[in-house]
Amino acid sequence: MTTKEIKKLVEGELGYRININSRKRDIVYGRAIYFKICKDRTNLSLKKIGETLNQDHATVLHSIRNIFPTFEMYKPNLNLSEINKDAVISHKYMEIYNRIIATEEYIPKYKRLKTLQDQHKKLETRFKFLKQIKIDPNLKPLLETIQEIPQEKLPEANKRIKRVVERLKEFCE
Repeated sequence: MTTKEIKKLVEGELGYRININSRKRDIVYGRAIYFKICKDRTNLSLKKIGETLNQDHATVLHSIRNIFPTFEMYKPNLNLSEINKDAVISHKYMEIYNRIIATEEYIPKYKRLKTLQDQHKKLETRFKFLKQIKIDPNLKPLLETIQEIPQEKLPEANKRIKRVVERLKEFCE
């Protein structure tokens, strides 16, 4: 992931540019998110990361060590009496950071490729297996009904279907 991609992600989430020379809290916090992600996702030195936003290495280091940790200090389950303006603001920026690192674009390309390859293999194997199965056309409506059962209800449905089959066998005897 490049610094340009990271900058685009951060600015997209924040809704404003972070490379302007300003000490406004929003800009400083936005840069802190950017610096933290760049440090985690690239092999660039602090000096190189800072240069991407016309900042020096000390600014990057200060943001990562002092500003970014203030986001993590404030927990989302605070009592209303404990919430202050700084807590709300810091929590907002921590949420933005978490959204960014959860996006597909944040995941390294080689990991995404590996995941997609694994999913492809599983689907391919399942498709081959399903292709080999010969299904009686009379059973198709029943199978389609069974496929509508929610995943979490399958164990219960399985028990009930077995009981119905047993009763039908008894009835036929």
